[in-house]
Amino acid sequence: MQTITFYAYKGGTGRTLALANAATYLARLGQNVFALDLDLEAPGLHHKFRLHAQRPLPDITAGIVDCIYAFFKQNASLETIAPYVVQVPSEQEGDGRIFLMPAGNVLTASYWRRLAELDWHELFYKDEAEGIPFFLELKERIREEFKPDYLLIDARTGVTEIGGVATTLLPDKVVCLLLNNQENLEGAREVLRAIQRASKQRQKRIDV
Repeated sequence: MQTITFYAYKGGTGRTLALANAATYLARLGQNVFALDLDLEAPGLHHKFRLHAQRPLPDITAGIVDCIYAFFKQNASLETIAPYVVQVPSEQEGDGRIFLMPAGNVLTASYWRRLAELDWHELFYKDEAEGIPFFLELKERIREEFKPDYLLIDARTGVTEIGGVATTLLPDKVVCLLLNNQENLEGAREVLRAIQRASKQRQKRIDV
């Protein structure tokens, strides 16, 4: 399973649409794809897949935010992630499958309440924090349950804890999109340097 994160320091680069396009074309080549929306404050990956779909996407009732919330706030196990995943309808016969773990049902107040209750500092920085083991286990659950050829991750912009998970902990490759201006160039440069440092510290090569 090749894991590729799509990242942009600032919005407006077409990052999410690029991921959806990549997933669609990989599926046309017969590859199975799992797409994960980690842009939790401005999720939109499900909308981009609707642009391609010949048939409606299944109703989204839950997603990664609900999965994280259930594990850390309700002490639920991570034995299966199927309740948080939907399958994107195939465009053509013979296409590979595309599975989507959306951020969640963003049209409900419960999504935003659950997101607000997640303490990222507690998840990643307190003594015996379980955030990193959780996301590594999530990746293994994706591999074992859905057996995708590619895991594509839509990362949040800027510099955040969840963005760090998407760009330094999980991926084999990072696709960095940016606009040709100083703000984008300076911000992206610092993030790419952080990815290089993380590669050396964890002795895991992350291609950019």
